[in-house]
Amino acid sequence: MFMKSKFWIVEMPKYSIILFCLLNIVAMFLYPGGSIHNKEQVGYVFTKNFFSDLGTTISYSGSENMVSCILFNISLCICGFTFIMLFYTVRSLFKFKSLSFFATLFGVLGGVCFIGVAFTPANLLLDLHILFAHGIFRCLLIASILYTILIFKTEGFDNKYAYGFVSLGVAVFIYVMISEVGPDPRSHPGALVLQVVSQKAIALWILLSIYLYSIGLGKYIYKKI
Repeated sequence: MFMKSKFWIVEMPKYSIILFCLLNIVAMFLYPGGSIHNKEQVGYVFTKNFFSDLGTTISYSGSENMVSCILFNISLCICGFTFIMLFYTVRSLFKFKSLSFFATLFGVLGGVCFIGVAFTPANLLLDLHILFAHGIFRCLLIASILYTILIFKTEGFDNKYAYGFVSLGVAVFIYVMISEVGPDPRSHPGALVLQVVSQKAIALWILLSIYLYSIGLGKYIYKKI
């Protein structure tokens, strides 16, 4: 039982992040081209293309994008399923059951939203795609707040991992504000760069934060056995 939990808590988060990065790098190299403001753009430009552009079946240039689409969406499904299993597996580690239940709920919903984004390409199901994309950040914002409280209240759990969730919550909140009240990426090229760079920054910070959390959980488990 411990080894099974260890896999989902400590090992799989590490593997999923590595796979996410590798699959997306390959998908970026294979992306045909085009962006919101420049249909003639050659290839994928890190500051001008959203992650979601990789997941479209047809690129902005009008070319077929199925290979990048498949790679990107597989990476989302891997991360989403890993997050679901991670948060579900750790639900019984905390004594404060009600708080743990809601932290688990929003953590799992965040993972479900990752998978939801994968199954709703932006060029085919834009409204659902946006719904799931927004759901990722809102669910993980709530989960980060709840897990911060749980870690502070749990004896034997190093509080430095709670500060990691604090920083994640702040970063997600800032990103939500940028995406909601910031300039529309379609309005001008500068706005697109702002939204694209902030999206990539928060996505990578989420992955890093979850990985650090998994390390903290692993150390906490070892203390208990």
